[in-house]
Amino acid sequence: MDNDNKKSADVQKGESVVNVSTSFTPHLPHPTPNKSGVTALEGYFTTEQVAKSIGVTKQTVIYWRKRGWFNADLIDHNGVYWYLEERVEQLKTVYRRDWQTAWTGGKAKDEEKASPEIFTEAEKRVTDWKRRAQPPKVLHLTDYFANQLKADIDSLKNYAGRFTGFKNIDEQQFFNPGLYVIGATPAAGKTTFCWQLLEQLAERGEDCIYCSYEMSGLELFTKTAARRLFLKDKQTSLTAAEIRRGSWSTQLDCVIREVANSKTNLQVLELQDETIDELLIRLKPLCFDKQKAPVICLDYLQIVPSSKESTKLGVDDSVRKLKKLQRDTNSTFIVISSFNRANYTQGVSFESFKESGNIEYTADVVWALQLYILNSINPNNIADSRKKIDVAKRQQPRQIQLKCLKNRQGTNYDCFFNYFSAHDYFEPCQHFDKDNKKENDFIPPA
Repeated sequence: MDNDNKKSADVQKGESVVNVSTSFTPHLPHPTPNKSGVTALEGYFTTEQVAKSIGVTKQTVIYWRKRGWFNADLIDHNGVYWYLEERVEQLKTVYRRDWQTAWTGGKAKDEEKASPEIFTEAEKRVTDWKRRAQPPKVLHLTDYFANQLKADIDSLKNYAGRFTGFKNIDEQQFFNPGLYVIGATPAAGKTTFCWQLLEQLAERGEDCIYCSYEMSGLELFTKTAARRLFLKDKQTSLTAAEIRRGSWSTQLDCVIREVANSKTNLQVLELQDETIDELLIRLKPLCFDKQKAPVICLDYLQIVPSSKESTKLGVDDSVRKLKKLQRDTNSTFIVISSFNRANYTQGVSFESFKESGNIEYTADVVWALQLYILNSINPNNIADSRKKIDVAKRQQPRQIQLKCLKNRQGTNYDCFFNYFSAHDYFEPCQHFDKDNKKENDFIPPA
């Protein structure tokens, strides 16, 4: 195994390597010793093998990897980089046929050949080569009905008992694998809602991963502590922020012990500068088991770093790649999206999604959270609208409406929640009446 594939070498080069959590052991092809006694993964190459196959130096392969050439076809398993053999073969063909022809700089080093102009040209040729090498999958009607339909339906039965823990949503929505996009107006609690959703799924045995570009693990985990403490003692005054500042109680100590001794399989990936391709490299090994792929939440879409010319193109690129990974692995993605400021004082719609691009076309389910008061304000009267919204934000609990704008798995619907923002808790409830009063104060969690 080459040194580049070890953590220590990559750390020295300033490149981080992410371990696959032991609680999420991916079902990769079974490692087998090769003739040299080196453990290998079927269908994958090490850095040294890539260099030898293409005919370049190992440093060149490292350089290509850092430039994002291998994208989601690269995985990191137990601190070792593995490159998809098929992708390597495509690069080998492009390098020999096109790069050497395009390069006119004499006996330059391999790294110098990787100039932006050459990369741009080669990327176009790789795309064309991949399109020719991987024709679209063709399914014939009679063959599918004869050989595959029953197996695909049986695979969905694995999710028949999956529930979100929000009773009102579970009465309306099958939570099957797919791409779910959720947007929200300010103060509607989109992060808190998604974090509670994932925790409730994890409590029911699902493997869940929260990919956070904005909040730290400490902030998210103290949301859990505050919410559970509130459910145990509705009179508590401790909030997540106060818990982070060191406030304590006997009941909080009990909550901490209960969570520590539970088998809830929920983990946080703290992200900052990772592009969508780098994120997929981390997630791909965790999604290999198609029978029990994890539920993954991305918080949030618009701040994922991108090299695209505009935010809209970056969002389109991210959504498309997330959908591809979701479909390839049969996983479940929940993607948080921000809203346009122009829509902060009016009811939610597809137009509310900020730089949404093709969200409405790519997503399987589109949810939107809003303050319920937005149904009854006049957006043309800005001053009055803002006053009413400010009043609604100060309410405890806040009255929140979830609108399903798109649902490939059924019909669209509305759900309603009491949002105890001070305690990071969403409580399902009945419809709010026209006077903005609650018809039913509380429906116990499922």
